[in-house]
Amino acid sequence: MIKDIFTAIFFLVMCFIVMINCMSCSDVEVEPNVLPVLEEEEKIDITNPKLKSKDETVGGAAEPQIQNAFFLKEQYEKDCHLSEWFFCPPSIFSDEIWEFELITDICVDPPKIIYMGDCQLKFECDPADTSIQKIPCLYDSNTFGLKEKWCDKGKIKFGDCEACNSEICDGLDNDCDGEIDEELLPSICFGECGEGDLLCIDGKEICYAEKPEEEVCDYIDNDCDGEIDEDQLNACGLCGEVPVEICNGIDDDCDGFLDEDMTQQCETDCGVGIEYCSSGQWIGCTAKEPSLEFCDGQDNDCDGLIDEDLDCLCTLQLVGALLPCAEPPLECGQGFKTCECANPECTEFSVTSCFAACSYSVGISPGETCDMFKGMITFETCNNHDDNCNGLIDEDLYQACYTGPPETVGVGLCKAGSMVCEAGQFGAFYEFEDGTTSFVAELCEGEILPEDTDECNGEDDNCDGYIDDGKELVDTDILFIVDASGSMLDDIKAVMAALNQFAVSYKDEEVIQWGLVFGPVKENNNPSGGLTTPQYNKLITNLVPFSEFSSALASMSDYYNGYLGGKEAILDLLYLSIHNLVPFGNLPYQIDVLSYDYPTSSVLPNDYYLVPDVQDFEINWRDDSNRVIIIFSDEMTQSYLKMFGDTSDWMTIYDEYIQEQDILNVLMATFDLKIYPFTPPGLKDGTSGFGSGNYEIYATATGGKWYQLSNITAEMYLSLMEIIGENACE
Repeated sequence: MIKDIFTAIFFLVMCFIVMINCMSCSDVEVEPNVLPVLEEEEKIDITNPKLKSKDETVGGAAEPQIQNAFFLKEQYEKDCHLSEWFFCPPSIFSDEIWEFELITDICVDPPKIIYMGDCQLKFECDPADTSIQKIPCLYDSNTFGLKEKWCDKGKIKFGDCEACNSEICDGLDNDCDGEIDEELLPSICFGECGEGDLLCIDGKEICYAEKPEEEVCDYIDNDCDGEIDEDQLNACGLCGEVPVEICNGIDDDCDGFLDEDMTQQCETDCGVGIEYCSSGQWIGCTAKEPSLEFCDGQDNDCDGLIDEDLDCLCTLQLVGALLPCAEPPLECGQGFKTCECANPECTEFSVTSCFAACSYSVGISPGETCDMFKGMITFETCNNHDDNCNGLIDEDLYQACYTGPPETVGVGLCKAGSMVCEAGQFGAFYEFEDGTTSFVAELCEGEILPEDTDECNGEDDNCDGYIDDGKELVDTDILFIVDASGSMLDDIKAVMAALNQFAVSYKDEEVIQWGLVFGPVKENNNPSGGLTTPQYNKLITNLVPFSEFSSALASMSDYYNGYLGGKEAILDLLYLSIHNLVPFGNLPYQIDVLSYDYPTSSVLPNDYYLVPDVQDFEINWRDDSNRVIIIFSDEMTQSYLKMFGDTSDWMTIYDEYIQEQDILNVLMATFDLKIYPFTPPGLKDGTSGFGSGNYEIYATATGGKWYQLSNITAEMYLSLMEIIGENACE
């Protein structure tokens, strides 16, 4: 482009020359690519000795300057002779750049060109040309090669001659045919997951073999470590949900117990109840069994008849006596029955059915109609009879109940329950696992019985009159860091269920504060998004009282249905959670140099981030509290943070990833902090691959404890209560 500009300027100058000469009636002939020869004009004879020096003039040096011809010439040239340099016409055979001098007398009208110099070499090459050429050369007497040629500030420079060889993958034209890395056939390569194709891409050999992925439970070695479904199998050593326990004498759910906590509805002729599974057999049905009928005013054999075919204490003296009753065929209210002779000699007796008193001519006025099935209205009692004749049986009848030690009712958490009357019996409705309900006699609903131990939760759980067995809750901040990868789904549900179980008995006090960091999850909760869906970690809630924390827990189920990610940055979350617990100078990396804002690949630019942003992430630890971090993860301790000179420019990266030693260095400067990791056994103290599996080292460094991760709610609950008791009760 520069060369084109110079050419244009040259032709403009030539046009200007032609115009001037035409105006002065001078004829100039111009040959192609040859500078024109100026017509001879009258000039000052510069050979005149008087013009060589001021001393050569007539008056010599004493002559006044204004009359001195030398001075007059010199001043005229300064004022009137304009010297300019112009590029000569370019050559089609060379890249050289030539120039010539043009002197114009501007003190005449029109201005006159008085001198045009010859073309002189200016540059061997175009200084603006930064390209590098490959030109043939002779490497030795038998070998051709290529060498580099380039323009350096107008001078042509050459590199060393390099011999032509067989083409290899290096981004160079090794065989000097003008093509780079051509016709290189794929070869076999081996990655972590086996054989692949070795291809030449942009001058580098890249092995296209299957890459390790996060291990999931599918009976395949996804992460190519030689183990299949490690740390992913359920308690029974299988993929998927743990089998449901059934009554068969087998430990179906693999929790070490046979047929535990199994109940089902049972029934007899007298009603329904609950039975329990033991050693594969259903036993202990609580429903009443039919018995022999005897005179007690009850339907003992459960056939719908009361004291049928019985004399029921009838004697000769009781013949004709009215006995109170409330049973069919009487429809409602109180009725009577009487003893009567069963033979003429009145040596055998029988009891009549239950009818209204008027049927025995008792309490009836002359002319009044007797309804023998409507008895005397009384208060409703639990007897499966409509005592108050309102068309309802045993309605609104309740009574208090308590099956624990009598001295514990009303003490601590212990309280009485209640029973309702149904079909002449007090009990409660029991809901089975399948959602069906059934009335169970003598079942006390809503009662709270003493616990075996007094948990540290601000309540008297064992109802002995002493809260937390005399211990006191102290200020404690508890932060949960939960790995939300897809393989953790069952464990996450168990953790959340355990926390919700704790909430039932926990007294909501300001003394313990709770926080939750959760992730990674897929952006916009996109369950179908693959690698192109960005993932992020999120501070679900900073440290808050349990009532607010419990509300945050309730929202976590929104993430369970396929929205969980697969890039677990446990080291990053741990580092960011504790950075404000130590002096500024104790941090290996200051927070303002950390960022996820860098392209991970051409397919996944900036696919990972944190909510809130890294520079705004800070846990609100209290100054004088005991501090606890509980980690739940089934993956190695990975990191994705990188360190920048300027976080707005990813080209300023100077280091990458939080390391195990970085965390340990920060922990050495902390006080009143304990870490409790929950992981599979394989991640307790081992190392492998990208990141580390040594979680126990953080527990050891802070006086905490490692726990085995479990998807059984009861186990997780007991472990959490142990941690709380160790840190929050003194």
